[in-house]
Amino acid sequence: MLRKVISVLSFVFLVSFLPTAANAGVPDWFRALAQQPAKTYADDANAVVLLDDHETTVKDSGEIVIHERIVYRILRPEGKSYARYPVYFDSETKANSFRGWSITAKGLEYEAKEKDAFERSLGGQQEFADTKEKVIALPGADVGTVVGFEYEQKRRPYLFQDYWDFQSVIPVEKSRYTLHMPSRWEYRADWLNHAEQKPAEQNGALVWEVSDVPRIEREYHEPDFRALVGRMIVTLFSDKTSHRNSESWNDLGIWYSRLTAGVRDPSPELQAKVRELAPASLPIFERIRALSLFAQRDVRYYAIEIGIGGFRPHPAGEIFSHRYGDCKDKATVLSSMLAQIGVKSYYMVIHDTRGIFTEKTPPNAHFNHVILVIQMPDASFSQKLPALFEHPKLGHLLIFDPTNDLVPLGQLPPYEQDSFGLLVTDSGGELIHLPVTTPDLNQIHRNAKLTLLPDGTLQGEIEEVRSGYLAMLGREYLQHQTQNDRKKMLEHFWGPNLGGFQIDTFNLENENDIDKDLVLRYKFTASHYAKSAGPLLLVRPRVVGEMAGAFDVTKPRHYAYEFDAPFLRSDSVEITLPEGYSVDELPEPAKAIFPFAEYTSKAEKDGNILKYSRQYRMQTTQVPVERIEQLRKLFAQIGTDEKNMAVLKKAN
Repeated sequence: MLRKVISVLSFVFLVSFLPTAANAGVPDWFRALAQQPAKTYADDANAVVLLDDHETTVKDSGEIVIHERIVYRILRPEGKSYARYPVYFDSETKANSFRGWSITAKGLEYEAKEKDAFERSLGGQQEFADTKEKVIALPGADVGTVVGFEYEQKRRPYLFQDYWDFQSVIPVEKSRYTLHMPSRWEYRADWLNHAEQKPAEQNGALVWEVSDVPRIEREYHEPDFRALVGRMIVTLFSDKTSHRNSESWNDLGIWYSRLTAGVRDPSPELQAKVRELAPASLPIFERIRALSLFAQRDVRYYAIEIGIGGFRPHPAGEIFSHRYGDCKDKATVLSSMLAQIGVKSYYMVIHDTRGIFTEKTPPNAHFNHVILVIQMPDASFSQKLPALFEHPKLGHLLIFDPTNDLVPLGQLPPYEQDSFGLLVTDSGGELIHLPVTTPDLNQIHRNAKLTLLPDGTLQGEIEEVRSGYLAMLGREYLQHQTQNDRKKMLEHFWGPNLGGFQIDTFNLENENDIDKDLVLRYKFTASHYAKSAGPLLLVRPRVVGEMAGAFDVTKPRHYAYEFDAPFLRSDSVEITLPEGYSVDELPEPAKAIFPFAEYTSKAEKDGNILKYSRQYRMQTTQVPVERIEQLRKLFAQIGTDEKNMAVLKKAN
């Protein structure tokens, strides 16, 4: 990772709670909040923030002290998790103090001090980091309980920025941000997802305050929560911050370029490996492909992030020798190897979730991922590459993520498409809009040859061909499973729609060749597929694959609807009818065309064969909220078509 991502996880931990005590060290400000009249919120709101009071003090040395008070009222049993609160620390960030209190609906009061907190490391199975957190878990966490926490942190930031997130998945009654600065310091405040507000001056400090902030609603396929929350980014600068500046994207690029200077210098062993993998006799694109595969598959992902190691890659020779590293290390070793064949490349820092950065995002270092931008020589590729970006000065730039070992050179993972990343060159930084693939490059096509028996049993073979990101998802889902487990997974997936569904044989082609389409072939039997109605058989022409997206029609939609990437999904089904039966009635063709997508289907008879074909083309990664009603209609029409039945009549 580019930076240390601190995530709050729900977990169960046994602690010894302090005994109940009247007026157990509860401060007056907290008791006053607990006693204020409760407001009414949505029935499914788990809790509410009564106060989030964030105070940042910048010292002339550049050290930053954060003082935070946050208070919740628990509204539902599911809100008990808010009685646990973490404060992180590492070699550059100290937790100076930490306390917590709770007052139950019955008036019982509790206090927890820093000695009552427990600590844990935030490193995972694929990461070693010096980041830890202290957690206070308060007792009495029942519905109606008010819990509060207060802490102080001392930071030595690598970049002089602070963040005020004043919106959450629960309502916020009041949030306040206070900034204290030395006289020679300046600031810039940038607002995201909220109207800009000017600060008030109070006792030499700048104070911003918002009230009654609505929660971020949970919806099917909404943009990421972090792309929706109201936030203010405070950039601080003085003559002491010139080497750690973030006033512009160019400044951030200069900072990262300086930070990574020298790490791509090769070792003799690395140079020898390049000569082995990418001899000069090969075409240049094949040489680049060979080195990219090495970075993807031979350098195991493992992150060691101590201090500045959360930002700075390890030296290329060290990464090559150890054969492991995180995203920025993989990009570094590949960049070093490419340089040995005369191909220049650049770092790109990015967030691995689309929408966190947009063209409107102010310069900030809230990235969590590093990929590589390869400057492709002229005539080095014979066909259009989906991940190619044409730069007005640097020419053909191929964007490549060596961390994802299921996406071939020339393509991008879906979560990076239509996103924004910071291109870091020797002269600075530039925010780039990453390419989006066309629907034709991300396909699932199913070809089914089936036979319907007189008792309603359906059997036959389906061939499913996946390309682009849909091939990536298929490999991700099936690649490391045994053959038997693959069959069980498909039976579990398709079974509810087919009834008595059983995989007879299963075959997976091009499982490890990511440059080719992924092909699944399986033979199956589904007993009682067709339904008897006297002399008639009712059979659904659409056999497998539900294309209509999830949509809650009971609530108004607040946000855009997200798709992984544009796609094209199509089915071609032939069902041989039982002897003595003929088609009596066919479903009407479906045709739903909107600016962002279209869906068509057709059922027809050809002798004793029932044929069904359909195609669903999605043109975009996101349908805006103003077109949500059109999307709802699209899903409804797809759903209706998928349920439609053909009627078979038995001959006299």
